[in-house]
Amino acid sequence: MKQKIKSFGNLDLYLMQGDLTQVPVDAIMTAINSGAMWFGGIDGAIQRAAGTRYHDQAMQNMPLKNLDVVDAKGDSDNHAGMFDNVIFVVDNLESSLDQVVYKGLEAAHNIGYETLAVPAIRMGVMQGVVEKTPEETVRKIGEGVLNFLEVYGDKTSLKELTFVVYNDPNSQRLISEGISLLPIKN
Repeated sequence: MKQKIKSFGNLDLYLMQGDLTQVPVDAIMTAINSGAMWFGGIDGAIQRAAGTRYHDQAMQNMPLKNLDVVDAKGDSDNHAGMFDNVIFVVDNLESSLDQVVYKGLEAAHNIGYETLAVPAIRMGVMQGVVEKTPEETVRKIGEGVLNFLEVYGDKTSLKELTFVVYNDPNSQRLISEGISLLPIKN
């Protein structure tokens, strides 16, 4: 079940626990590396729901470098997921997470997506590599959202941004607390 955390103009921020691929959205925004080593939990979830069609589009855009964005097109009518597209942001662990989040949100806005789902990026296997604690990771996710809102504000096409945590109550709590504390003014 989606829990509304915060609003900014027409953009509502939500948090939910569950399968990212079963959230009905225009797109999922997630991170990939530039080396086509796409075997993490989110990559696996996307591929179980939709096969390799989205990752194949990322492969067609090779070579990729840090913070490049690939808008992989699809349609939920053609696979088992409830998402249409995937925005891949290349994350070679060279930039802070706020930059990765900002690039993904900016791409979603520029494309005109209204609904976006975001997994708990860098809170699984990559935890501790750049941001040293889960709290720092959540703070950087929040900074990415805040930086995006400072630039695009209520002009954004985005109407719903849903953070999805698969099965980690601690990450869910941290994200909920972190996002709710963002200094966003309606």
